[in-house]
Amino acid sequence: MKTRAALFRSAGLPLEVVELDLAEPGPADVLVRMAAVGICGTDLHQIKGEWQRPTPMVLGHEGAGVVERVGAEVTGVRPGDEVVLSWAPSCGACADCARGRPAACVPLHRAIGAGTLVDGTTGMSLDGETVFRGTATGAWTERLVVSERVALPTRGAVPLEQAALLGCAALTGVGAVLFAARAGAGATVLVVGAGGVGQFVVQGARIVGAREVVCVDPVEARRETALGLGATHVAPPEEAKALLRRVAPDGVDYAFDAVGDPETTALALRFVRSGGTCVVVGLPAAGARLDLDPAEFNRREKFLTGTMYGSEDPAVALPLLLEHVRAGRLDLASLVGPSYPLERVNEAIEASLAGSPGRVLVRP
Repeated sequence: MKTRAALFRSAGLPLEVVELDLAEPGPADVLVRMAAVGICGTDLHQIKGEWQRPTPMVLGHEGAGVVERVGAEVTGVRPGDEVVLSWAPSCGACADCARGRPAACVPLHRAIGAGTLVDGTTGMSLDGETVFRGTATGAWTERLVVSERVALPTRGAVPLEQAALLGCAALTGVGAVLFAARAGAGATVLVVGAGGVGQFVVQGARIVGAREVVCVDPVEARRETALGLGATHVAPPEEAKALLRRVAPDGVDYAFDAVGDPETTALALRFVRSGGTCVVVGLPAAGARLDLDPAEFNRREKFLTGTMYGSEDPAVALPLLLEHVRAGRLDLASLVGPSYPLERVNEAIEASLAGSPGRVLVRP
């Protein structure tokens, strides 16, 4: 079958909207008509040339849509169901999947590096040439064939443009607080970065009942958004030290680096109290290295850890997040930014690179 998609060929070149050949669904696959796909930092790393993946490639993984067709073995969804894409389906065989952490699945990450699905195929081509998939998904397209394990039903709980945010940013950001740090009521929290993921880290801190939530970001509009989501204090990076000396003079209980740059990780770790925890949430550019002072860990007994996709199985975490949405504890609507049709995907990318305070969406 045919589908229109945004094709990435190389950093520095605009994406092209082309008509691809898409393989028919297999017995365990579903065909999804995409409705909205967010532009994630993972996509931007590749667009900026900070990661190297095979090309040509269809980027995009944070999406939602409607099931159009299912294979004979599919039981979890049916045509007409609204679904969120999970880019981390379980291979079901490795040690990480066995412990309920499909986002750490080794075959999955090999597939991501190779630009394929977990089974090594892509199911996409252009004039006979293989087209690769970003983050084992490739969602900047009108229609997409994925494994049943990728298509998580929402039961119509939220509009599709809001549901798209659940596919990556929300699961990652809220999950970092709930499942990676396991922060609790009364905690003091620092969030470095108020982009798409950082905004959900702030909400995660509010959901668990954090006493103080300090958010640091260079963009004023993002800081204002963070205040509306539950941050108690905000500041640009150059004012973080003075603010934290006043709010948390002994350091915060938990710090979250939602950017992933070595400088932002160092900032987050610096302001953690003795015995506190720093969680690296954002993904760095390829080759980035973190310079650490061992005294932070032995003399001050700090903990430094990372999280991938919220440190929980998406199939388990998504229903929990939807319950928070239904209860009014998790806000999606105000975080939806400008949306662009597929033909204007390059404008969407520019808006995201410019620091849009809301999640920029592509509407295939």
